[in-house]
Amino acid sequence: MRHQLSRREMRLKRIELLYRVVFEKPARFIASGFMVAIFLGASLLYTPLAQAKPVTFIDCLFIATSAGTVTGLSTIDIGTSFTLFGELVILALIQVGGLGFMTVALMLLSLLGKKIGLKQRILLQESLNLDGPGGTVRLVRNIVFTTIIVQAIGMLSLTVTLFQTGNYTFGDALYNGFFHAVSAFNNAGFALWPDNLMSFEQNTSFIVTIAVLLMIGGLGFTTIADITEKRTWKHLGLHSKIMILSLFIINGLAWMILLLTEWVSNEGSMFNRSLSEALHVTFFQAVTTRTAGFNSIDIATMAPVSIGLIIILMYIGAGAASTGSGIKVTTLAVILADMWAFIAGKKETVIMERTIDVFQIKKAYVVAISSFFFILLIATLTILTNNHLAATAILFETVSAFGTVGLSLGITADLNSLGKGFIMFMMLLGRVGSLTILFTVARQADRKIRYPKEKILIG
Repeated sequence: MRHQLSRREMRLKRIELLYRVVFEKPARFIASGFMVAIFLGASLLYTPLAQAKPVTFIDCLFIATSAGTVTGLSTIDIGTSFTLFGELVILALIQVGGLGFMTVALMLLSLLGKKIGLKQRILLQESLNLDGPGGTVRLVRNIVFTTIIVQAIGMLSLTVTLFQTGNYTFGDALYNGFFHAVSAFNNAGFALWPDNLMSFEQNTSFIVTIAVLLMIGGLGFTTIADITEKRTWKHLGLHSKIMILSLFIINGLAWMILLLTEWVSNEGSMFNRSLSEALHVTFFQAVTTRTAGFNSIDIATMAPVSIGLIIILMYIGAGAASTGSGIKVTTLAVILADMWAFIAGKKETVIMERTIDVFQIKKAYVVAISSFFFILLIATLTILTNNHLAATAILFETVSAFGTVGLSLGITADLNSLGKGFIMFMMLLGRVGSLTILFTVARQADRKIRYPKEKILIG
């Protein structure tokens, strides 16, 4: 009896140890939650019920990771490889990945009338990168309400547009409108057509609807909630103001540069096309590059300068607490403001008459630098293990995975199993954040010992 009790105690200790390792830190819980959702999705995609034609488990895992992290990279054509059930599994992963599994979990608890405790609020705070756990329940409700309304409007617009082409029955138009509205709002970039959105290159209604969904999703739920509550520019928070300005400034500059490199330059893919056609394509690629992997032209045909610009935009990404990834626009804004403050000899970093906290400045640098090193590391490992592919294309793929953008120079299907594994890791890192990954392994403790200061030569 004592022997059985001892075995039971040992089993309980193992469970307790597993709980501490996985769930003690919010960062570990978030990363673990994404991995569980992805593995469950991959297992469902691997079943005969989900497959229209045989798909290997590594490809199912890759698609599940891409959908769960709302990336859009794909090793196969999902429109012909999976059944309706398989496509709905992908759609569910996209929705959970876009909202964040903690948001979905708290939404379900709220619907069931369960009390949401402090631990759950802190987990949501970490998941959405918020300042504090206050107001999380209200934020979840705003997120769900915004998601339903925006996706429904987008679905209706896309359905009408597709039905008017005469190539779809109303039922097919409705389903395709629903799928692509969810994919666009969540910045996933998955499309049910083999050429992605290239056949809709000049369909203004379709392209604009997708672009608007991408931009709303990329703004971030906190920004959307702030806009709906405050309604005036003066009363908006600093984060919201930065996000709104970046939407016009970054997208506007990207559109202008792409127009020059793709239409004006003889190296561009739109050189012999009309201005109207060039405006359609460059506008859409300027919008989708920062957040989602939709493409209306073959990216591999674009000018080298455009490819370089796309890499930079994918690295920057969307807004915090949004459906997009990257280092985030606010991170870039804080770093640039701090650099200018240092050059100008100012003691404080100020943006729009608001002083930025020193901790936030440190965090911005850590996010940018750690993300950069992760990109270099994974790109190098992928190049070494996939030497049959061009290094530039692999670097592009790695940054695309980190930014959960999903654009590719056409090498995704040619990656070997190890290469696919590296890209899957980058997609997960991009979605949960480089800091979250580092926090899962780092031991955070402030030293009680203080050492003397000394200056070193820099620059």
